[in-house]
Amino acid sequence: MKSLLFSLCLYLVFAKVYAQPIVLSSPDTGYPVVGRCEVLDTQAGDISVDSLLKHPERYRFVAVKTQRAERSAGQKRWFRFTVQTPLYTPFYLYAESDLSSPATLYQTYGNRIQDTFSFVKGQNNTAISVPQARSRRLTPLGLKPGNSYTFYWHSAEIPETLTLVSGERLLSVFLRQDSFDGFYYGFVLIIIVYNILLYIRLKDRDHLTYAIWMGIQCLVYSITFAHLRNWLPTIYYSFFLKHFLAVTFLAAAFHILFGITFLQLRQHARRLYQTGLVLFYLCVFLSFIVVAAGVFGMYLPYNAAFLTGLIDLVFTLIGGIAALRKGFKPAWYYVLGILLIYGGTVVYVFTSLKLMPSTFWTTNGLLLGSTLEILLFTLALAYKVNLLKQQKEDAIQDQLRLLEQNQTLIETQNRVLEEKVEQRTAELKASQAQLIQKEKLASLGELTAGIAHEIQNPLNFVNNFAEVSAELTGELKDELTRGDLDEAGFIADDLAQNLTKIAHHGRRASAIVRGMLEHSRMESGDRQTTNLNTLADDYLRLAYQGQRAKDNTFNCRLITAFDPALPPVNVVAQDIGRVLLNLCQNAFYAVQQRATQAGEGDEPTVWVRTRRQNDHIELRVQDNGTGIPDAIRSKIFQPFFTTKPAGEGTGLGLSLSYDIITKGHGGTMTVESQQGEGTAFIVTIPC
Repeated sequence: MKSLLFSLCLYLVFAKVYAQPIVLSSPDTGYPVVGRCEVLDTQAGDISVDSLLKHPERYRFVAVKTQRAERSAGQKRWFRFTVQTPLYTPFYLYAESDLSSPATLYQTYGNRIQDTFSFVKGQNNTAISVPQARSRRLTPLGLKPGNSYTFYWHSAEIPETLTLVSGERLLSVFLRQDSFDGFYYGFVLIIIVYNILLYIRLKDRDHLTYAIWMGIQCLVYSITFAHLRNWLPTIYYSFFLKHFLAVTFLAAAFHILFGITFLQLRQHARRLYQTGLVLFYLCVFLSFIVVAAGVFGMYLPYNAAFLTGLIDLVFTLIGGIAALRKGFKPAWYYVLGILLIYGGTVVYVFTSLKLMPSTFWTTNGLLLGSTLEILLFTLALAYKVNLLKQQKEDAIQDQLRLLEQNQTLIETQNRVLEEKVEQRTAELKASQAQLIQKEKLASLGELTAGIAHEIQNPLNFVNNFAEVSAELTGELKDELTRGDLDEAGFIADDLAQNLTKIAHHGRRASAIVRGMLEHSRMESGDRQTTNLNTLADDYLRLAYQGQRAKDNTFNCRLITAFDPALPPVNVVAQDIGRVLLNLCQNAFYAVQQRATQAGEGDEPTVWVRTRRQNDHIELRVQDNGTGIPDAIRSKIFQPFFTTKPAGEGTGLGLSLSYDIITKGHGGTMTVESQQGEGTAFIVTIPC
């Protein structure tokens, strides 16, 4: 009984001190080494693996969980674990993360070394050449079913992530990790391209700054996790690994710049905006300083990156909170993204320091946080774009409302203006009618003056012959009283001649008065067959006499050339007479002006010609006056346009004449003129 109790106690002691062997019974399970590992309870010193194998009784190994001895940093120790497997499946010794110190692994069987593996800190120590083994510590184990193998690990510590896994499980682990890495970099690349396209389309610098920051941040992570080492090893070792701190400074600089522009700190927090600019330029400057120092072989400690990250965290959080307080809603996404990325950073750092268990999620905490941050920042940008779009639409709606109000106001003003225009038009038409009437009256006045001058001659004859006839009547009475019948007969013959002449000149005056009455009609009369030669001659004489009535010193040579074969035309005689009178008056005015300006020179002359050309009659009134300048020739038929001084013309004479010929009679009126030589008006009337 005592021996049984002693054996039981001895078994419990050894069961507690010595770790159980690791039995690899399933290819789908990973077997952690640390839980089944033993450590030499004394310092390794110069103990060799051969000594451990030849003299195992000299050395006491205890379970890692029971080992509490303090040791100095970097001190090497011996670790031991035993492996058994009933399977023919290949197994591998796999570390999830790189080792923090050099190590050597010995695989032994029956106190003999079968294989040795050496691991150097910070380098890829893959023992097999497969793509999935890049940047990971992977060791193939030659295990046969039924055998028991002892492994000795010589290093300062044994990684907590050191695991025994089958090839099938290892491939699934690698596939999961590679898929996650590929997803991360692919996702970031898509977001970068998307934001560059948005910048090209929208010209919003937030998208460009965001794309640049993501590119630099991906570069930082590819250096941190040694992905760039596998893609571009030469550039990685020659530049990026040496200047990693400079890249982190640039990433922080553009992260701060993105926060400044996205959060609109220039509008929401002016002082934070200025502080952010200072930090941006400072980080860029430090980046160039780090690169320049590296050229001369001087490198700053990597711990400075943590200080830069802390400054970035504090500033961006304060900026996000300030924007939130100003009511900028997209800042919610921004602040949450900042908390997630730095939360992932804390998880990654704690895992690296062995303060948290190493799992797939904790090991990739930094990339997970970065993915969530990029996703939230993208949502924030989309929210901001939609917000700006909504604000723009609201502004457009406000503009449309203002436009509608302005349109209503404009329509009201247009109605008022139309009413005023109609009123002014009516007034202008009335004024125009008055001016036309005035022009007609002025024309009538000119005609009346000429007729008065013309009628004076027959009246003088009538008066003179009447006085002579009265004297002859007295003489006739005296001769009859004396009984001289012969003399009385002579006096009677003279008296009869005088009466004949009085009757002749009376008829002449009556004809002139009748013509004046016909011309003085206010409305156009009916068309009637008219001899255009006679009409032109009469109005030429009347216009000439009217000009002489205004200036008795005026003299002008009148030359007529009337076509004797000219047929009668069906026209409104008084209207054509008004045209002729106006053209002749203008001709006399022009020759008088030239005579006044030039003094002695060509004799003032006015020509009036008529001729038939095919189916129309041409009437030409020409003078050798001052002529019409080319600049105003196209305006002479416009209403109210005149070249005469104020008070001497209304500007309606030629306009009314043009309307009478073109609209009233279907003819044409043109002008030919050369300044200083004279002017000719050509009127055509259909036969």
